Amino acid sequence: MRLLLIRHGKISGDPFIRPARPVSGCLSDEGVAQAQALNRALQNETIDCAVSSPYGRALQTCEIVIAPRDIPVLITPGLEEWHPNPDVQKMNTTEFEAMCSRDRERYAEETWKTEAGEGCYEMYARIIPAFLAALAQQGWRHRMGAWVPDPGTETKTIALFAHGGSLNVMLSFLLGIQPFPVGAFSFDLTGLAQINFTPRRELWYPSLKIGT
Repeated sequence: MRLLLIRHGKISGDPFIRPARPVSGCLSDEGVAQAQALNRALQNETIDCAVSSPYGRALQTCEIVIAPRDIPVLITPGLEEWHPNPDVQKMNTTEFEAMCSRDRERYAEETWKTEAGEGCYEMYARIIPAFLAALAQQGWRHRMGAWVPDPGTETKTIALFAHGGSLNVMLSFLLGIQPFPVGAFSFDLTGLAQINFTPRRELWYPSLKIGT
């Protein structure tokens, strides 16, 4: 079992758009080039299926990275990036940036939940059930702190495309790192984290692969 966690490329346009496939215009020219470079890097890697956030920047990155292979894509609501407060979205850019700047000046322990939007535990409560459901659809089920694959899925590789914040939540959950307002991991644009699952009796345990 292998899971590739991949962040989208550089964005263009509306960050909240949920386009139909095929996707265009959600990545900048630089973002398209970033996704194409990752496509080339993964040319010789087996990918059996892809899971994607519904936001356009993640889905367009997914389409470019897996092209031209005929790989099924599961679009999964719930894997989106941090949700801002709807009232905050009505603010002008200057006001919103000032609010975020004030939050960055606080101690991390003071930012579990702010007026800017979704709190840390709210993100976990949204993202993790969607993440577990998506992997269960591919035959990987979370049991007793480990994973149990359906017969025939033990060698499957899943590529999951999402965002810096939501990927941080998923990777922290996989590795047993407790929730905290400051993320434990930093994903570059089109950055990739590889999780390998190793069996011990009937249970499979995740580990983060570091290096080439």
